[in-house]
Amino acid sequence: MGGNAALVAWKTECFPDFPYPIEVALERFHTGQTQRCGTLLHFGSDPVTTDLPRWFHRYNARQIIEAGIKEGKNVFAMHHLKVRSAPAIFLQEQFAVFAANFVRWAAHWLVEQCPQVPYGWQNCTQPKVKLMVKVAAHTSAWVDWQDQGCLLTFTDHSLFAGRSLAVKKQWVVQLPLPFSENAHF
Repeated sequence: MGGNAALVAWKTECFPDFPYPIEVALERFHTGQTQRCGTLLHFGSDPVTTDLPRWFHRYNARQIIEAGIKEGKNVFAMHHLKVRSAPAIFLQEQFAVFAANFVRWAAHWLVEQCPQVPYGWQNCTQPKVKLMVKVAAHTSAWVDWQDQGCLLTFTDHSLFAGRSLAVKKQWVVQLPLPFSENAHF
Protein backbone atom coordinates (compact mmCIF):
# COMPACT_ATOMS: atom_id res chain seq x y z
CA MET A 1 0.00 0.00 0.00
CA GLY A 2 2.95 2.27 0.58
CA GLY A 3 6.32 2.61 2.24
CA ASN A 4 5.00 1.80 5.70
CA ALA A 5 1.77 -0.15 5.16
CA ALA A 6 0.63 -3.53 3.86
CA LEU A 7 -2.84 -5.00 3.40
CA VAL A 8 -4.10 -8.54 2.89
CA ALA A 9 -7.80 -9.29 2.30
CA TRP A 10 -10.27 -12.15 2.24
CA LYS A 11 -13.25 -12.01 -0.09
CA THR A 12 -16.75 -12.61 1.28
CA GLU A 13 -16.14 -14.35 4.56
CA CYS A 14 -19.05 -15.92 6.41
CA PHE A 15 -18.66 -15.97 10.17
CA PRO A 16 -20.72 -18.05 12.57
CA ASP A 17 -23.43 -16.07 14.36
CA PHE A 18 -22.96 -13.17 11.93
CA PRO A 19 -26.00 -12.11 9.88
CA TYR A 20 -24.34 -11.51 6.49
CA PRO A 21 -21.09 -12.13 4.61
CA ILE A 22 -18.40 -9.44 4.71
CA GLU A 23 -15.02 -8.71 3.18
CA VAL A 24 -12.19 -8.61 5.71
CA ALA A 25 -8.72 -7.13 5.46
CA LEU A 26 -5.78 -7.06 7.83
CA GLU A 27 -3.72 -3.86 7.73
CA ARG A 28 -0.15 -3.63 9.04
CA PHE A 29 1.58 -0.26 9.25
CA HIS A 30 4.40 1.51 11.05
CA THR A 31 4.23 4.69 13.11
CA GLY A 32 7.85 5.52 13.76
CA GLN A 33 9.46 2.35 15.16
CA THR A 34 6.14 0.86 16.28
CA GLN A 35 4.31 -1.69 14.15
CA ARG A 36 0.52 -1.58 14.38
CA CYS A 37 -2.30 -3.64 12.94
CA GLY A 38 -5.86 -2.83 12.03
CA THR A 39 -8.86 -4.61 10.61
CA LEU A 40 -10.98 -3.34 7.74
CA LEU A 41 -14.52 -4.67 7.34
CA HIS A 42 -16.76 -4.13 4.34
CA PHE A 43 -20.32 -5.08 3.51
CA GLY A 44 -21.81 -4.16 0.17
CA SER A 45 -21.71 -4.76 -3.56
CA ASP A 46 -18.46 -2.86 -4.22
CA PRO A 47 -15.70 -5.34 -5.17
CA VAL A 48 -13.22 -3.91 -2.65
CA THR A 49 -10.98 -6.99 -2.58
CA THR A 50 -10.18 -6.65 -6.30
CA ASP A 51 -8.42 -3.29 -5.80
CA LEU A 52 -6.72 -3.26 -2.40
CA PRO A 53 -4.87 0.07 -2.81
CA ARG A 54 -8.19 1.81 -3.62
CA TRP A 55 -9.91 0.18 -0.60
CA PHE A 56 -6.99 1.11 1.66
CA HIS A 57 -6.95 4.78 0.62
CA ARG A 58 -10.73 5.09 0.69
CA TYR A 59 -10.91 3.57 4.15
CA ASN A 60 -8.09 5.75 5.50
CA ALA A 61 -9.72 8.86 4.02
CA ARG A 62 -12.33 8.39 6.74
CA GLN A 63 -9.77 9.83 9.16
CA ILE A 64 -10.38 13.24 7.58
CA ILE A 65 -14.11 12.88 8.18
CA GLU A 66 -13.54 11.69 11.75
CA ALA A 67 -11.17 14.60 12.40
CA GLY A 68 -13.80 17.01 11.06
CA ILE A 69 -16.44 15.52 13.36
CA LYS A 70 -14.07 15.77 16.35
CA GLU A 71 -13.28 19.40 15.46
CA GLY A 72 -16.97 20.15 15.23
CA LYS A 73 -17.57 18.74 18.69
CA ASN A 74 -14.50 20.19 20.42
CA VAL A 75 -13.17 23.29 18.65
CA PHE A 76 -16.08 24.82 16.76
CA ALA A 77 -19.01 23.62 18.83
CA MET A 78 -21.39 26.37 19.94
CA HIS A 79 -22.63 24.81 23.17
CA HIS A 80 -23.88 28.09 24.61
CA LEU A 81 -26.28 28.63 21.71
CA LYS A 82 -29.35 26.54 22.46
CA VAL A 83 -31.36 26.14 19.31
CA ARG A 84 -34.41 24.00 18.70
CA SER A 85 -35.74 24.80 15.24
CA ALA A 86 -34.45 23.01 12.15
CA PRO A 87 -33.36 26.25 10.35
CA ALA A 88 -31.41 27.38 13.43
CA ILE A 89 -29.64 24.03 13.75
CA PHE A 90 -28.79 24.13 10.02
CA LEU A 91 -27.42 27.67 10.36
CA GLN A 92 -25.35 26.67 13.40
CA GLU A 93 -23.86 23.74 11.45
CA GLN A 94 -23.02 26.01 8.51
CA PHE A 95 -21.21 28.46 10.81
CA ALA A 96 -19.15 25.59 12.22
CA VAL A 97 -18.21 24.41 8.70
CA PHE A 98 -17.33 27.98 7.72
CA ALA A 99 -15.11 28.34 10.80
CA ALA A 100 -13.32 25.06 10.09
CA ASN A 101 -12.61 26.06 6.49
CA PHE A 102 -11.64 29.60 7.47
CA VAL A 103 -8.98 28.27 9.85
CA ARG A 104 -7.51 26.19 7.01
CA TRP A 105 -7.48 29.20 4.72
CA ALA A 106 -5.87 31.25 7.49
CA ALA A 107 -3.17 28.58 7.89
CA HIS A 108 -2.15 29.10 4.24
CA TRP A 109 -2.27 32.87 4.65
CA LEU A 110 -0.10 32.75 7.79
CA VAL A 111 2.59 30.61 6.18
CA GLU A 112 2.76 32.99 3.20
CA GLN A 113 2.54 36.28 5.12
CA CYS A 114 4.11 35.80 8.53
CA PRO A 115 7.78 34.88 8.80
CA GLN A 116 7.42 34.58 12.58
CA VAL A 117 4.72 31.90 12.35
CA PRO A 118 4.93 29.67 15.46
CA TYR A 119 6.76 26.36 15.34
CA GLY A 120 4.48 23.56 14.19
CA TRP A 121 2.34 25.85 12.00
CA GLN A 122 4.63 25.71 8.96
CA ASN A 123 2.81 22.69 7.50
CA CYS A 124 -0.40 24.37 6.39
CA THR A 125 -1.84 21.12 4.98
CA GLN A 126 -2.24 19.85 8.56
CA PRO A 127 -2.90 22.93 10.66
CA LYS A 128 -3.03 22.72 14.44
CA VAL A 129 -6.62 23.90 14.45
CA LYS A 130 -7.32 23.95 18.18
CA LEU A 131 -4.09 25.88 18.89
CA MET A 132 -4.73 28.31 16.03
CA VAL A 133 -8.23 29.08 17.29
CA LYS A 134 -6.92 29.55 20.83
CA VAL A 135 -4.19 31.96 19.68
CA ALA A 136 -6.50 33.85 17.31
CA ALA A 137 -9.06 34.32 20.08
CA HIS A 138 -6.42 36.17 22.10
CA THR A 139 -4.87 38.17 19.24
CA SER A 140 -5.58 41.90 19.17
CA ALA A 141 -6.33 43.69 15.90
CA TRP A 142 -7.98 46.83 14.58
CA VAL A 143 -11.02 46.45 12.34
CA ASP A 144 -11.46 49.20 9.76
CA TRP A 145 -14.73 49.09 7.78
CA GLN A 146 -14.40 50.59 4.30
CA ASP A 147 -16.65 50.80 1.22
CA GLN A 148 -14.91 47.90 -0.47
CA GLY A 149 -14.90 45.68 2.63
CA CYS A 150 -13.05 45.27 5.90
CA LEU A 151 -9.37 45.70 6.76
CA LEU A 152 -8.10 43.76 9.76
CA THR A 153 -4.75 45.10 11.01
CA PHE A 154 -2.96 43.22 13.79
CA THR A 155 -1.63 45.37 16.62
CA ASP A 156 2.00 45.58 17.75
CA HIS A 157 1.13 43.34 20.73
CA SER A 158 -0.06 40.57 18.40
CA LEU A 159 1.84 37.52 17.24
CA PHE A 160 1.12 38.78 13.72
CA ALA A 161 2.24 42.38 14.31
CA GLY A 162 2.47 44.48 11.16
CA ARG A 163 0.28 42.19 9.07
CA SER A 164 -3.10 43.10 7.60
CA LEU A 165 -5.91 41.09 6.11
CA ALA A 166 -8.34 42.65 3.63
CA VAL A 167 -11.78 41.06 3.29
CA LYS A 168 -13.69 42.30 0.25
CA LYS A 169 -17.47 42.54 -0.02
CA GLN A 170 -18.24 39.75 -2.45
CA TRP A 171 -20.01 36.42 -2.59
CA VAL A 172 -17.84 33.37 -2.09
CA VAL A 173 -18.34 29.62 -2.32
CA GLN A 174 -17.81 27.56 0.81
CA LEU A 175 -15.53 24.63 0.01
CA PRO A 176 -15.97 21.34 1.88
CA LEU A 177 -13.33 19.96 4.23
CA PRO A 178 -10.42 19.42 3.75
CA PHE A 179 -9.89 22.76 2.05
CA SER A 180 -6.11 22.69 2.22
CA GLU A 181 -5.56 19.42 0.36
CA ASN A 182 -7.32 20.38 -2.88
CA ALA A 183 -6.57 24.06 -3.23
CA HIS A 184 -3.72 25.41 -5.32
CA PHE A 185 -2.29 28.77 -4.39
